[in-house]
Amino acid sequence: MTKDPFDAALDGFERWTAATKRKLSADPETVVGEVETLLDLMRNYLEVEGPADLGAGDLRELLLRIYPRKMTVFDADDTQDTIPAVRDFLAFLAERGEIPEGTARALGRELDEIAPRFTEAMMDPSNWGMAGSLVQAMAADGVDLDDQAAVDRWISRYNARLAGVGDDEDDEDDDLVDLKEAFGLPDQMAPVRLPEPEELAALARRAPLMAQLRKLAWWLGAGRAVTEDEELASGDAAEAAAELGIDVARLPYLWWMALDAVFVDLDEDQANAIPGESAHAWDEGDEDEVLDIWEMVFALVIGDTLDAAAALDPDRSEELEFSGHGAALAVTLFLARPDGLPVAEVSEVIRASATDELPPAQAEETWQSWVREHGDPARLLLDLMAEHHAIQIADTEYGPVARLTPLGLAAVREQLVESEVDIPLLPDAEHMTAAQLISLAAGASEEEFTAETAAWLSYRTAEPAARELLAVAAASDPASRILAVGVVLTEIGALAEPVWREALGRIELRAYANAALAALAGGDPAVASLPGLEPDDNDLAWMITDALAAEGWDDPGDDASRGPDALTRRLAEAVPAGQELAVFELMARVPHPDAADVLTAIGKHHPDKKIAKLARKSAYKAATRQAARRQ
Repeated sequence: MTKDPFDAALDGFERWTAATKRKLSADPETVVGEVETLLDLMRNYLEVEGPADLGAGDLRELLLRIYPRKMTVFDADDTQDTIPAVRDFLAFLAERGEIPEGTARALGRELDEIAPRFTEAMMDPSNWGMAGSLVQAMAADGVDLDDQAAVDRWISRYNARLAGVGDDEDDEDDDLVDLKEAFGLPDQMAPVRLPEPEELAALARRAPLMAQLRKLAWWLGAGRAVTEDEELASGDAAEAAAELGIDVARLPYLWWMALDAVFVDLDEDQANAIPGESAHAWDEGDEDEVLDIWEMVFALVIGDTLDAAAALDPDRSEELEFSGHGAALAVTLFLARPDGLPVAEVSEVIRASATDELPPAQAEETWQSWVREHGDPARLLLDLMAEHHAIQIADTEYGPVARLTPLGLAAVREQLVESEVDIPLLPDAEHMTAAQLISLAAGASEEEFTAETAAWLSYRTAEPAARELLAVAAASDPASRILAVGVVLTEIGALAEPVWREALGRIELRAYANAALAALAGGDPAVASLPGLEPDDNDLAWMITDALAAEGWDDPGDDASRGPDALTRRLAEAVPAGQELAVFELMARVPHPDAADVLTAIGKHHPDKKIAKLARKSAYKAATRQAARRQ
């Protein structure tokens, strides 16, 4: 049998470290363990058949994206052994002839570029996966991660905070996780539009899970006997499952949820189950009561579903960690709007987190044993969330994708706002400002934004609408400016001509106005301009800076899609070869607030040393001029 190339590489590396006369970069005591981690992540998350297939960009993807998501460290000092270990592993591959010399040199240069950024990437909360965020938050709160009881107590408080449970005045805020801090959230996020409370309540009443809880409660009638464990006797359980049209194996989840949500209660003797207070309130209460009950059940779904599953099969779940995934999933779905999360990705994250403490072979065996018997835990959780109308799961060409519904969006937003994240609520289209319309785009799909734009324009005449949009464009960041300009061009068209002429006096808009007027006159704005309105050099420099900043080139960070090769291609599209110095100098002269950042990023990341040096010089000039303008 052919040996796994990753295992073979680890065995070979261990023998090499013991025999080589070369001075290792890493600590000899830890280097093999570091490389074992490297190879595990490489095997599971990089699309390579083995270490010999490593190529350009693979180390960047592995160390700046995969490592921060999959490996949890609590101190920056804990990251110091990784880069030296990778360096030793590359030396091993090159010396053994596993990779060509040219590839080894290229990977070494890539590692040199990564090295000063690795620790920052590992400690940046925005790079952590959902499980990593929770572990970091627990550590920050002083939780002993080896104390399972302490971990469980922390997770219970976390789930309560997320879903709005435990809001009694006696609760101490310091004991609750700060979602803003745990997930590295900004002070403000894109606004959302939510239905009115009466519409949300109507959606809640139509949730299949709520209908099942209600039906279970009223099926009890005057009461049904329960066991010492507060469960239905087997005969009654079978009858209840048949009444609800579900499998008997599904009933325990529903029963425990009904008890916790007080759809089912026990009589004074604790011997019989009877319809509870929530069952009456659900039928008789107003919209606020309905939404409160819905949110309480939502808390139970995300907080207790996987724990309940584990309790049903303690032998198989003993080595699996199922706590905390529901709460993290809810927040991550909010952050992933409007695109949502692929179901396969949710499944993989929960699998990886649940088996994180196990050796790879044992993790796979334990996980598959559970899945064979009970199915994928992620699907259990997602299906219950879907039945509760908190999410919807839609098929796409890439597989099923989960997205929050308005009900789920409202529930998670409320908890994020309590964590001091400002997430504005949008008014209706008639009362929405142009600035609110443009800000909405960050959290809406293209189809949703198009519909919102059409509704907004239906309440306005062309010129005032165009004037309001262009005012926003002049005052906004490049991405918002280009979006607002695009709305005027495509949705208002020729009726905006007088407003475009007014915009010729604004440097932020002059180039766009010139192109729009040329197009309206029948010319191609790419090759022709109206007489007297030819774009000057400053216009072109502004548009180039706008375009690069709007695409994120003012702060590419660790985004693998914005590496040196991508920058080279993008800059070649924007700037003719050989004219880089002239364009950089123009960018440094225009009063564009992002010019210095864009030029700095080019100087830092462009692989052509000459072009990078020109960009750095121009970045210094741009920054100096910006400082002078502020005085």
